[in-house]
Amino acid sequence: MMTDKMDNDMTEYKVDFFLSAAECNAQQEISLPLLAQRLIDISTAHASAIGVGYEHLLKDNNAWVLSRLSIELTRFPSINKPYSLVTWVEDLNRHYSERIVELRDDLGEAIGYGRLTWVAINIVSRRPADLTPLLHKVTPSNRRCPIERHPRLGSIGIPDHVTMYKFQYSDIDFNRHVNSTRYIQFILDRWGVSHYDLNRVSRFDISYHAEAHFEDVVEVRCKGDEETQDVEIARDGVVCTRARIKFCPRSLPIIPVKN
Repeated sequence: MMTDKMDNDMTEYKVDFFLSAAECNAQQEISLPLLAQRLIDISTAHASAIGVGYEHLLKDNNAWVLSRLSIELTRFPSINKPYSLVTWVEDLNRHYSERIVELRDDLGEAIGYGRLTWVAINIVSRRPADLTPLLHKVTPSNRRCPIERHPRLGSIGIPDHVTMYKFQYSDIDFNRHVNSTRYIQFILDRWGVSHYDLNRVSRFDISYHAEAHFEDVVEVRCKGDEETQDVEIARDGVVCTRARIKFCPRSLPIIPVKN
């Protein structure tokens, strides 16, 4: 369930949601992959509303591609509660757009932020596109985002743990490559339910480097400690994504109810 609203000068775009039980994880909160998808969706909707969306770029064989995503939260929206997302463009040039999304709880209090870096490419040449003719349509906001910019994620070296995965039908999106949020799911599955009962994700960063496709076999490589893990997902030696996930202890551990 959602409703959307844009301010008068079109610099900010707001969408209200209600978190149903079907959208929750085992901790009765919004799942991180769903939240990431919501950030992508509101970014797409605002871009379309101001005339620089997918349908506008496609006229010149161009498209937006998500390059980097960072999410930092003080807490997650919880089951059967409304929450809101507000987005604005913080920075842009002829090749990329840096977009911010603020997450608000049911009382309107900011409880987290997302940073998304979108790069424009030509879908024929697969080279960076020039968006100069569209820049006049976008007014960056004067609001600053309080979370740090995306870190530079390098090779993790020798991993502590490696798992293999073969991409299936449900991993593939309309572009016929692996959906951006599926990588997040693979990373979260590195830990069990009891870990998330005691800890929550405080910060998540991911960068996208190469596409993966149906029936590609990848290595999920992890290295780190209980608080921070660096992750690479690679196929045939080519890194598809790099990520960093940070945990913090829950103030009140979740005790599962046994039926």
